[in-house]
Amino acid sequence: MKKSLRKSGIDIIGDVPWGTHICQFYQTKEDFMDTLVPYFKTGLENNEFSMWITSGPLEVEYAKESLRMTVPDIDSYLKKGQIQIIPYSRFYAEEGVFDSKRILNNLVEKLNQALANGYDGLRLSGTALWLENKDWSDFVNYEIKLDSAISNYQMIALCTYSLDRFDATKIIEAAINHQFVLIKREGTLEQIKNSRREKEEERIRSLADIVELSNDAILTISLDGTITSWNKGAEQTYGYSTKKIIGKPISILEPSILVEETEELIELFKQGDKIHNYETLRLREDGRVINVSVTFSPIFDASKNLISISVISRDITRSKRVEEKLRKSEERYRIATEQTGQVVYEYDLRTDKSGWAGAIEEVTGYSLEEFQRFGKEVWLKNIHLTDTSSGDEKFQSARKTGGRFKEELRLRKKDESCIYIENNGVWLKGYDGQPCEAIGVLKDITERKKTEHFLKSIETVRKKEIHHRIKNNLQVISSLLDLQADKFNDTKVVEAFRESQNRVVSMALIHEELHEGGESEVLNSSKYLERLVENIFQTYRSRNADIRLNMDLEENIFFDMDTVVPLGLIVNELVSNSLKHAFVDRDNGQIQIKLCKGKSGGYKDNIAGSKKEESQGTSFILIVSDNGIGIPGEFDLENPVSLGMQLVNTLIDQLEGKLELKKDNGTEFTIKFRVM
Repeated sequence: MKKSLRKSGIDIIGDVPWGTHICQFYQTKEDFMDTLVPYFKTGLENNEFSMWITSGPLEVEYAKESLRMTVPDIDSYLKKGQIQIIPYSRFYAEEGVFDSKRILNNLVEKLNQALANGYDGLRLSGTALWLENKDWSDFVNYEIKLDSAISNYQMIALCTYSLDRFDATKIIEAAINHQFVLIKREGTLEQIKNSRREKEEERIRSLADIVELSNDAILTISLDGTITSWNKGAEQTYGYSTKKIIGKPISILEPSILVEETEELIELFKQGDKIHNYETLRLREDGRVINVSVTFSPIFDASKNLISISVISRDITRSKRVEEKLRKSEERYRIATEQTGQVVYEYDLRTDKSGWAGAIEEVTGYSLEEFQRFGKEVWLKNIHLTDTSSGDEKFQSARKTGGRFKEELRLRKKDESCIYIENNGVWLKGYDGQPCEAIGVLKDITERKKTEHFLKSIETVRKKEIHHRIKNNLQVISSLLDLQADKFNDTKVVEAFRESQNRVVSMALIHEELHEGGESEVLNSSKYLERLVENIFQTYRSRNADIRLNMDLEENIFFDMDTVVPLGLIVNELVSNSLKHAFVDRDNGQIQIKLCKGKSGGYKDNIAGSKKEESQGTSFILIVSDNGIGIPGEFDLENPVSLGMQLVNTLIDQLEGKLELKKDNGTEFTIKFRVM
């Protein structure tokens, strides 16, 4: 252990030996930064390894920025690891548990690593701002152990306490466990005499400068209950001036409903009972009754005889009101969630713990006690097997990126029945920007889903009925065209009627397929084209006895009506033309039809020559070819004479497609189009 002095960086203290334990009480963030920044700057410049434990993740960056203003090369210190700035949750409360033994062991380990890396020792500062009441006793015990052990190590520690955060009792308990006590007021840093080695009678007096800045009432009473001292905090709390109250019985502060309560407390205290943070009512000079928290502390003489009592009171009226409002708010929230059938949950990724509230038993069948005992496992376990994969993927995706998530799942209840639930929540991010906690609401939407399914089935039936009626009407039109054609002897007129009849039939087949199909509004296009072409062949079979059909249609191609109607009419025209004109004076021939997905990438112009930007979507290719006599040489693809080819061009424009023609060894039409 080195005996040489180290520069503290705190002018009022100066040089200190290793093993020095300091505490500072402050009122503003600037107060303790004015001390901490030069404290760490001095340590870094004197080859010490430094650790700064902040109150939370947001304070890490604030601490770095504060150091940068005084230590220009702080980033180089951070990079080489000479200083670590970390939130309390990664040091004091790992996994949400405060363990003084683990913390002290970690400090010794950090010191050993620092010495091994060539540093002279360890300089530490930790804040108590994060402390909850439940952790206070453990933290005080940690400070006692640290104060006892630090003298054996090459270590300096500075602990910071907010005067607004802690009452006078806690301030006193904290101060007596440090060698130096600092307080900053009116812009000046002052040192309070070390209180650990003073007589008990002087202990309160030596800390008066500290607690004077707090709003706590600090008074001394004799054993018979007479007030013998009264600080400024007492004047603010109770309204009485020091001159007016000294010598009066403390019972003057008792409201009428609590007469003789203080006398009873004094007697209990004399008998050895502990009066610590005792909540009661007190009467101000103006007659107003306030809520206070009272702590009794003994004052002994040199012979260890009890001679008086120090009473520290804190006005908790406002906090009581807030607490009551919070209680009522929580009660209203509990009732609201239970009455609306909702379950509220929170899940901490760091501790892997879950919390549940609301209509748990109503929604899941499990009691609150069972659910709390199960944790999140029961939630993952009871997601219905058909939804486990997708549900977990959505949950994990949101967990990685943060932000809101909303999904519908099926949950198995305790009685093995399944319900639909809506999981609506948000992932909150920690100091490192990574999601660390989920908060959400589970709502039983089974009845809503049943209603949706019912309405969907009604809508499906309605659409099927519409398709059925359209198909019947189109078939009536086809029959009328057929009857009308029989009244003419002119072959060209009859042919025109037949062509119109085929076009109507091609559309009627679409509505027949949709009526007979499932709930989808898209059509299995390959199946439809097969029926369409078979119908066309049947129409022209009498004049073409030996024309073979070769169809190569890719499976599972589905189009909606905006695509399949023009596509069917195009196939109708091209196949009909082949059957009528390609095999004149021939006994046999072959027609080929191919439909498949095209290569990725777009195209820019169509048959009409209009320029189209390359679009997204899926490209398709339709090829209709025959090995017949071919198209006459004077045929103009862009300006056809026949009504059929004019219709084909119009329909391809409607699909925003492109038409290509090959005349070698028969005729081949290639239509390329894209479906969004």
